Amino acid sequence: MSEGLEQVAPVQEATPQSADEVIAGLKGFGIEEFEDILTLDAGGKKVQLRISNIPTDDEMAALVAVEGEKGYLWIQKVKCEILSRSISWINGVQLRGLEGSARVVIDPTDGQKRDVQVALRNILTGWGQEILNTLWKVVCVHSQRIEDRLVHSFPDSAIMTEVEKRFMDQAIREIASHNKSLIAEGFNALVDSAAAEIETPVETPVTPQE
Repeated sequence: MSEGLEQVAPVQEATPQSADEVIAGLKGFGIEEFEDILTLDAGGKKVQLRISNIPTDDEMAALVAVEGEKGYLWIQKVKCEILSRSISWINGVQLRGLEGSARVVIDPTDGQKRDVQVALRNILTGWGQEILNTLWKVVCVHSQRIEDRLVHSFPDSAIMTEVEKRFMDQAIREIASHNKSLIAEGFNALVDSAAAEIETPVETPVTPQE
């Protein structure tokens, strides 16, 4: 071989995987833990935990759990729902990997046995709001950094396509239609209630004659 030419090593093909192996390897893809352990000191107590972004089904479950709530109450409850799913490790115990009966714990808020996520949510509602707000910001920043990194790798993903716009417009129309239906139902119920009160005869007290 002439000088200056490097011999290229033969490419070795990876061992083919079965469809089951490929699909199993995709479970939990995209879920990343925050690299640092968060240490919270408050009221003479210390709590150490780690957080991660959450799967899409966890996010949907969190939103369904607070369906019907409104305004500030909705904001606070959805924070607790999402945070209880974002905490993956606490005081040395890995929560994300628990399965089956190992997920059942005694909820200290009422002494009942519940799934660890539900018990954690109930506990978080009793924490100071300053701690919750701080944790919420940490989770949001962590998720944003993951998204920013992906957008940097795939710049075109930052473009709002016509396909996405049509999808969002349809979702907005459905939400608006649903809200109008709720308002109409509430108004009709109010009118029916008022009409029923008007139709109900009022008994006039009889004054005894002297």
